[in-house]
This record gives sequence, C-alpha cells and structure tokens, in this order.
Amino acid sequence: MSRSASEKPSAEEARAAYAAHALLSEGHKKKMSLSISEPLAEAARQLDINLSRAAEAGILQEIKRRCDDAWLARNRAAIAAYNERIDREGVFGEEHRSF
Repeated sequence: MSRSASEKPSAEEARAAYAAHALLSEGHKKKMSLSISEPLAEAARQLDINLSRAAEAGILQEIKRRCDDAWLARNRAAIAAYNERIDREGVFGEEHRSF
C-alpha cells in the first residue's frame, strides 16, 4: 500500500516493519532492482561496501524513524497532559527525595 509522507503507519504496519527487522538476521531475502547514482556505487565498491546490506540498513533506519514519528504523533497529547500534570502536582514522593 502506498501512502504520503504525512500519513502514519497503523499499529499493524509498525509491527510488520519491526518483524522485517527480525528477518534481516534470518537471511530471508527477496531479489529486487535498485537504482543508485554511478559515483555512489563506485565509491561503495572502492570501500568494499555490500550494497544490499547497506540498502537494508538504510531502509530499516527509515522504517524505525517513521514508526517512532508515528508513535510520537499518536501520543503527543498524552505526553503533554502528563507533563502538565507533573508541573502542576509534582511527582509522587517528591518531598522525600534527597536529590
């Protein structure tokens, strides 16, 4: 399913993304075609960088970032409300802290 950058993944999609991370270490691979610039590919070859592994790592990093952003967006109001309550009421046992 295609989505715009502003649309958030569902909880099910997030779980699937993290499951994909687990599969990286299990060797499940799908052959795909990827286009990158020639200078980038040449620099990677000269540095003996495995392009498939580097692409997987970059894609996984982006998946994690988007899932984290989506979680924060879904929970921003609750976090703000919690912080306001702590500012207003303090934390439990605060009067007993020595730090």
